Amino acid sequence: MDPSSPGPTMLVIGHAVTPETVLVQAGSLASWARDRGVTVVPGVAGTDLPDPSTVDAVAVLGSAEGAWDDSVPWLGAEIDLLLRAVEIGTPVLGICFGGQLLARVLGGSANKADGRNENGFRTITSSDPAIDEGPWMEFHFDSFTAPPDAEVLARSERCDQAFRVGPHLGVQFHPEITPGQYETWVARWTGTSIEAAFDDLGITTEGLRAEVAERAEDSRLRAWRLFDDFARRTGLLTGQTAEVGA
Repeated sequence: MDPSSPGPTMLVIGHAVTPETVLVQAGSLASWARDRGVTVVPGVAGTDLPDPSTVDAVAVLGSAEGAWDDSVPWLGAEIDLLLRAVEIGTPVLGICFGGQLLARVLGGSANKADGRNENGFRTITSSDPAIDEGPWMEFHFDSFTAPPDAEVLARSERCDQAFRVGPHLGVQFHPEITPGQYETWVARWTGTSIEAAFDDLGITTEGLRAEVAERAEDSRLRAWRLFDDFARRTGLLTGQTAEVGA
């Protein structure tokens, strides 16, 4: 923990963003942090990132790149950062790509989904009361195999959806989704092969936008419950009493 900080700190690593837009990409994770008094330290993949020893937790957000793809220029440095976090016990929250990378670092694997991709809101099965059964926003073309010593907390028909190893939590779905965060996705996929695949996937940009907006408050409540549980388990919110509906 940084002794100069007035409260707990969380390094949030975004991808293909600027430091100013990391908070937008972080969606409801950022609003939860503000409400709970957690200071977000924005980080951008491919730039110099703080050592995990200087923060109280690390969150890794989604990416259009593959957590399995060692040709990605910045991937090695991000793996090293997570290995360092695990070594010193700084809790890691991995979301989608972040969950895949965390699984890889902890001895599982990240891989192409090979037809097991999920796009749009989906219901999952969960053995953890902090992870509602859904629906959660899914948008992934890769997936993870949980580490051998992990507790698998949630699954869908196609793949594992959440796992925990010690203080570390990886999820395949996107609890952080908000209408504003969704627009960062739209900007990234417009005119790309991702958008070109939408007809085959049975989705549209406008259809997803409408559903994200319709489910915004329900998504926030589910997400904040998950983030609260992660924070309490890891000591990030020690001594705090949080109300999810606040």
